[in-house]
Amino acid sequence: MAKVILEFDRVKEAEGIHSALYGYKYRNVLWELDQKLRSVHKYGAALKGNGQATVEEMGVCSDIRDIIREMLQEDNLTIE
Repeated sequence: MAKVILEFDRVKEAEGIHSALYGYKYRNVLWELDQKLRSVHKYGAALKGNGQATVEEMGVCSDIRDIIREMLQEDNLTIE
């Protein structure tokens, strides 16, 4: 099993500690958001609640998914 040691010198770096330890949670939230946007775009599911999405909502959700993927790609990241 791999072992990783993170060392931080200052209390100010507490935010860095949190990000390092819980990055997988941020990734999971981003993946869930992507899946929600996908269901609106692909299947016409309402963004909130039950019902159908409008054509405009579907288009915006598709655009947001594209933006998320472009941003991830710029940093050599993936949520797949």
